[in-house]
Amino acid sequence: MEQVRRHMVFFVALVAGLVTFLLLTSREVNPENLIVAWNVSAVVFTVFTWHRMLRASVASIRKRAEDLDFSDVILLALSIAAALASIAGIAIELHTAREAEAGVALARALGAVATILISWAFLHTLFTVHYAHRFYGGEAKGEGLKFPEDIEEPGYWDFLYYSFTIGVASQTADVATTTVTMRKLTLLHSVLSFLFNTTILALAINVGASLL
Repeated sequence: MEQVRRHMVFFVALVAGLVTFLLLTSREVNPENLIVAWNVSAVVFTVFTWHRMLRASVASIRKRAEDLDFSDVILLALSIAAALASIAGIAIELHTAREAEAGVALARALGAVATILISWAFLHTLFTVHYAHRFYGGEAKGEGLKFPEDIEEPGYWDFLYYSFTIGVASQTADVATTTVTMRKLTLLHSVLSFLFNTTILALAINVGASLL
């Protein structure tokens, strides 16, 4: 029960996606239903997490960070895998869309765009939370990232800035990484961001070609 309480947002998002999938699926499992279920889960997680972050104080971040354990690493890995799987689902959708009618092909292409954007926002929100919790709950508490203007106790807005700067520019801007653990996490985030940004570019070209 303690694990469920600490990761309530994950479980709520998972249940929302599962219910959506069951409502859409009668007998046959298909990529469309899986993608819609993923989108619902990702949106629920992102919305609830942003709502919690915008209301959080440094004290509440520190308290949440104290509860970090191995399950957080597992959830991070599973969430990244799910986001990557959404890309594979989109590839399948776009491949089948080529043989569909113009209206259906356009709908699938727009659905693919929505999925990529949702997965992109989900990924960087996920890393935002993980950066904050690693900063306040890691082995070297209060270390790992050095923010400008001598910010000793950064809040979620600072971590959002760091995470989404990597997401849009694949660089850390004016925030320095000071520990090996944070460098590893940032490296993983940067590689995934490059993959998503490349996919978005390729998808935009594909959608443009579909509209012609």
